[in-house]
Amino acid sequence: MEKKSQSPIPPLKVRKELLFLEAIEAIIEGKKVRRVEWTDTQEYCLLKDNFLMIHRNDKFHTWIVSEGDILAIDWVIAK
Repeated sequence: MEKKSQSPIPPLKVRKELLFLEAIEAIIEGKKVRRVEWTDTQEYCLLKDNFLMIHRNDKFHTWIVSEGDILAIDWVIAK
């Protein structure tokens, strides 16, 4: 008999959104990530010069990760 997960979060193959840890892993792989709730599609996070950076208003800023960022489950790969 197959065991079913009791987790409230669907498996990655079913969902498009990422957890924070998955978003960080994508950043380490060189990808840009953003939150679905962010309305500006040019706002994203990435690794630049060995720092976590956030691109906002055509400028890069050091990304100070918040509790909201860590708990968010709506991270996606930016295009």
